[in-house]
Amino acid sequence: MPNQLITRIISAVIAIFILFFTVYFFQLQGVMWMSLFVAVIGSYEMSKLIFSNQYPKFSKTLFVSISILSLIFFQNNIQIQYVYLLFPLTFSLVAALSIIFHKQFGKIEDIFSYVAKFVLGLMYAVFLPLMILWILQAEGGMIWFMCLLTVVFAGDIGAYTFGTLFGKTKIAPLLSPKKSLQGGVGGLLFSTIAAGLFTSLLPAVPFGILLMLGFFGGLLGQIGDFFESLIKRIAGVKDSGSIMPGHGGVLDRLDGVYFASPLFFVVLYYII
Repeated sequence: MPNQLITRIISAVIAIFILFFTVYFFQLQGVMWMSLFVAVIGSYEMSKLIFSNQYPKFSKTLFVSISILSLIFFQNNIQIQYVYLLFPLTFSLVAALSIIFHKQFGKIEDIFSYVAKFVLGLMYAVFLPLMILWILQAEGGMIWFMCLLTVVFAGDIGAYTFGTLFGKTKIAPLLSPKKSLQGGVGGLLFSTIAAGLFTSLLPAVPFGILLMLGFFGGLLGQIGDFFESLIKRIAGVKDSGSIMPGHGGVLDRLDGVYFASPLFFVVLYYII
């Protein structure tokens, strides 16, 4: 067995142990604080990915600071219309700072991309993790959270298994050379089956909706993988971080979970 695979397995086992330890001893509040802590690490990783030396030096600090304040303020405030205010306010603030400190940019054209990256980065590093925090606070939120993790991670296992055994047709070699169409199909199959296994834990949810949640949740998870690969390609790095040996950073491991979380949030709060 390759050393890298052994490292990945050990890291995954440790992560699972920490999660179950937190659930058993600290229950919901512990999982929420852990999710918040992980989201803060993710915001730091995002700041390193999107802000190069051509941007003002305070960019990373400002991004992480706004992320932390937003996560803390909105975590217990499940009013999505208020979160929408975060983005225009941030846009105005960053645009104003960009004009004031325009001499710190490598080129004047960089100002537009800087503002766009800042707001888009916040959507990724703040808005998506907030969905998970809000899911946890709903009735039966812990089970929904576990369903979300299971759907996405089962999809990862299915994609890896089918891709290794049958993978021939590459989906997007420029973004992720190893991902194949066959692996993607296997991932969707595993995600759908995984969601169906929660029928006894979520008896109020029709079985058909669970299957659709698994399929589209798995699909969004795969889109998240590709989008994360795109960001890393642009940044010229292999991983978003190194907190999980063999896996990379928080965003490397949770990109699919973050992208699938809005679907679970909508189904939980507005459909069921």
